[in-house]
Amino acid sequence: MNYAPRPDLGPPRTGARPPVTPRVRTTAVVTVLTVAAVAAVMSYGHLRTVAAAQGENAAGLFPLSVDGLIVAASLVLLVRRRSGLPGGALAWSGLLVGIATTVAGNVASAEPTLAARLVAAWPPVAFALSYELLLALIRPEPSGDEAEGDEGPETGNEHPAGSSEPGAVGGLENRARELIADADARPPGRRALARELGVTEHQARTVLAALNHNGTRGEPAATGEETT
Repeated sequence: MNYAPRPDLGPPRTGARPPVTPRVRTTAVVTVLTVAAVAAVMSYGHLRTVAAAQGENAAGLFPLSVDGLIVAASLVLLVRRRSGLPGGALAWSGLLVGIATTVAGNVASAEPTLAARLVAAWPPVAFALSYELLLALIRPEPSGDEAEGDEGPETGNEHPAGSSEPGAVGGLENRARELIADADARPPGRRALARELGVTEHQARTVLAALNHNGTRGEPAATGEETT
């Protein structure tokens, strides 16, 4: 039996994802910010009306304290995640309480009909989701094999190469060594290395320190993107 020749499918895929262009990222950020701003203005008006109806002298500040709690709690969660730490019960509680309060306040400003309450409840939901989407655009996301090696809470005791736990860090060091060797001019900085490895900048700093300690990096540390 004769078989047709297999088509040439080209070289196997390496799993690398195409980079996001600055134009695409800027468009995404502007779109999300626009939706969040519109929702925030609508939510502000509803909450201010409720506070004024209850005789609150500083009714104009009440919406800022409610929706501001959502912003503050989300930023704390972002900072702690970038530092390789768990979010924490207090930050999560603040986020959930802020969302529940703003939804309840917006609903309270509506007429006592189902349609009116659904319409009033939408702005705070849209604001919270849009803000979280904005943070997701700047939040680092671990990828592939590196993510599997970094599962579980961090203890802040990352071991350099040659320690009693060479598995996870050793694998990152090998990958980092390959990236540095493939660099055309200067080796990648901490931020670029963290992005390529899919880890936090704190972990990337630990890997670079281990490579410098072993004399395997071959270039000075803290170049280019070494900013905090």
